[in-house]
Amino acid sequence: MPAVSIILPTFNRERFIPDALASIEQQTFTDWELIVVDDGSTDQTRAVVERYQGSRRPPRYVHQANRGAYAARNRGLDLATGKYIAFFDSDDLWLPGYLARCVDALDAHSDLDWVYLACRSVDEATGETLSESTFYVDGAARPFLATPGREVSPGLKVLSPPHALTSHLEGGLYAGLQNSVIRRRVFDEHRFWEDYRVVEDALFLLRALCRGLQIGFIDEVQVIYRVHAGNSSAAGTAPDAERLIPIYEEEIRGLERVRVQTGMANATHALLERQLGSKYFWRLGYGGYWQAGRREEALRALRAGMALGGANWAMWKTYALCRLRTLVGA
Repeated sequence: MPAVSIILPTFNRERFIPDALASIEQQTFTDWELIVVDDGSTDQTRAVVERYQGSRRPPRYVHQANRGAYAARNRGLDLATGKYIAFFDSDDLWLPGYLARCVDALDAHSDLDWVYLACRSVDEATGETLSESTFYVDGAARPFLATPGREVSPGLKVLSPPHALTSHLEGGLYAGLQNSVIRRRVFDEHRFWEDYRVVEDALFLLRALCRGLQIGFIDEVQVIYRVHAGNSSAAGTAPDAERLIPIYEEEIRGLERVRVQTGMANATHALLERQLGSKYFWRLGYGGYWQAGRREEALRALRAGMALGGANWAMWKTYALCRLRTLVGA
């Protein structure tokens, strides 16, 4: 039984597979298995993977009808035998020390469930670095880095569970699946919601934090996130509102589901509702529907946000202006 099960879901990414497998093979930590779950590819993904069957650690290849990346990850979890789980996005890269850093942290701290590191964002076409570290913006630390916790070993900070949950709701912990290694027990009774295409990384972490998950990070870049037109999250940077709307709608559906199904302390539930209200108002209502010219839908979303989030002056002003412009046809 390997220490780490690496699950690589992929769909029509044959051009990325050789780099992905090379990145995994180059890990200094070598006690792993690789499970490639092909989510209904119609390109040469199978043939590319099969070229590696004679390698020192041949990947296990599984094909399924296209059901989305989270269904593919669940399929990989069904087959995984390692005590730790690492998800590899086929278009990203791990630096050679990635698994070693994560496994060392988990081995040393049995109460730690989830550990993650920073990513460097690069333009896949040009190789240009877009962001040196996802933990910083223009050199300034993201707020989650100040989350209360304890440094349990050099470079490893374990966050206080209630404060981690608050930080995740307020601005995010930047713990994506591609830059995390997670204990298998986290998935024993809880799997990914398969009816989401983009936002389930954050939703799964939110649900896990609600269950008391212990999470920690190492402020060190060990993952290369390659930005290209085919990224599942690339629409999040698209300039046109119509492309953004489905992502905003999915995010809100997911948060509404968490709001109903997940037990939370009263203060945390109130924070979730405020964040949900803000997303209804500013993201879906104003940034999505209004910018796309879908004014009646925009007004409904603005009202939903005000009802949930505790309307403030900026919300009232924006809503009044939008309603006035709708009435006069401006």
